[in-house]
Amino acid sequence: MPVPALASLEQHKQRADLVFDVIRQNIISGQFVPGTWLRQEELASQLGVSHTPVRQALERLVADGLAERVPYRGVRVPGVSHDEVAGVYALRLLLEPIIVRLAAKNIPESRLTTLSALLDQAQTLQTLDEMSSRRDLNRRFHKMICEECGSPLLERLYEMVWNRFPDWMLYEGVFRKPETRELRLDREIAKHRQLLAVLASRDGDLAEKLASEHISGFFKEDVVDLLGIPAEVLEEARRELWPHARA
Repeated sequence: MPVPALASLEQHKQRADLVFDVIRQNIISGQFVPGTWLRQEELASQLGVSHTPVRQALERLVADGLAERVPYRGVRVPGVSHDEVAGVYALRLLLEPIIVRLAAKNIPESRLTTLSALLDQAQTLQTLDEMSSRRDLNRRFHKMICEECGSPLLERLYEMVWNRFPDWMLYEGVFRKPETRELRLDREIAKHRQLLAVLASRDGDLAEKLASEHISGFFKEDVVDLLGIPAEVLEEARRELWPHARA
């Protein structure tokens, strides 16, 4: 699928940023489907730039999880494995309730203030072009909470799990369901504010309960609806990992 010429884009942005924006837009809009190879030479020719900004853009796409580098072959749009996403779902259901329980005991007021400001900022991001920034804020929100759990090992495990989940596909998928877009975006903020209030109350039991309910409820619903992964696959992964986890 052809990509737009750079001449039509904002000229004040650096070339690597422009190339990144063009490729990202083609990925999230479905123009570049999973499995599409992102060839430097082809992209440079289509965009009218040298290989250098294309290479820099591809490196950034790989770092952001929007592309994957295959040794000796190049860079391509990653596919979405149902089993892998289901495994991440099950691990989040296992780890997050423990993390927020511990964080409720340790989190300082200053961190609660920072988290509230992140939600205020995220709430203003509503357009497709802003979803990348909103995704980053969401990651920072969860990472900051995890940092207060008091366990470096849990932090490392959680970051590994989070990095394996194509969260960008959820955010972009919201825009393929315009009839529920506003509801989903508002619900995300509301659930995070609810968790923040519970953390502020230092109620570890309730924080754990909310995290479990969110992952097995709204998060699971979004994975099924927006990514097309059958609920049965998610449930099977949960049972295999931890039979006693909350469904």
